[in-house]
Amino acid sequence: MKNLISIVSILLVLLNSSCKENEQPQFFTVDMMAFITVVDKQGNNLLDPKQEGAYDFRDIKIFYERNGNMEEFYEAHLDMPRNFRIDPPEFDRDYIMALVLDSEKTVIQWNETEADTIQAEIHDNASSVIVQKVYYLGELKWDGETATKGRGFTIIKERQ
Repeated sequence: MKNLISIVSILLVLLNSSCKENEQPQFFTVDMMAFITVVDKQGNNLLDPKQEGAYDFRDIKIFYERNGNMEEFYEAHLDMPRNFRIDPPEFDRDYIMALVLDSEKTVIQWNETEADTIQAEIHDNASSVIVQKVYYLGELKWDGETATKGRGFTIIKERQ
């Protein structure tokens, strides 16, 4: 019994001495989502499956630039195997695409004939990876320093 008390006492001293008072918990933040509304010139949401001419989510492919090459993203075991999802309407908003911006250049291939390029400025350090700015067609669509809402923007498609 005396040995047990000694061992427990030593363990408590060791555990207590290993903790620093000002030590911060270790964590890593990843914030790389963009929320995109896609409409035609008439304002029809092209992600709404009931909308005539809407994009079929099964045809959409995502490509990321890696070492100068565009690589298609597909990981069947993930919840979002193509690194995007189409969210249904809720809270006073329409259908949107939630897209992971996993590189500075992301290409959304909507179908065999249409594609769009999204550029992102990504801040990457030891404790976080965060998208700071998002561009579409060279135009700044979202800036983390001035934004008052989430990382969302609208793409207006010029379709015949």
